[in-house]
Amino acid sequence: MFVKAEVRPSGIFGKGLFAQEPIDRGKIICFFPIGAEVITEERFIAAVVNFEPMIVRTGTRYAGKYFTVGNESEPYTFLNHSFEPNLLCHCGMVIARRRIEAEEELTLDYRTLVDETDIGTYADAATGTVIRGYSAKETMLRTARDLIDILEGENRWQG
Repeated sequence: MFVKAEVRPSGIFGKGLFAQEPIDRGKIICFFPIGAEVITEERFIAAVVNFEPMIVRTGTRYAGKYFTVGNESEPYTFLNHSFEPNLLCHCGMVIARRRIEAEEELTLDYRTLVDETDIGTYADAATGTVIRGYSAKETMLRTARDLIDILEGENRWQG
């Protein structure tokens, strides 16, 4: 983690990750690939079917048809889903979509992190809406556009 954050009970689901300091738009929060294993989407889907807890809990789309897994002890494994997230994940890099205040829960749109099949779908804790991942191509397009929007909108961005 590149920001101060704390795991604690969430109003969204179970435990969540909360900012312990203000975070500027565009700030890099963490990188999922550091210390992680890279697996194929096919392997990720098989783990969902067989309910392999470590892969199901930590698996996130990296780029294209590849996923990162592992890092079970990392605080970012407690990032909860939101359809209006304050974070963006692009190719394993997690960045603030907007300014985040201290004590605010950090959230991601899981549709950019999971596969597009019906195998691993589940309901959003807040709305009950089914969360189904975007395709590899759609994920790359959406997150690239969002990343460009963030970076172009931040005159002071320095990485």
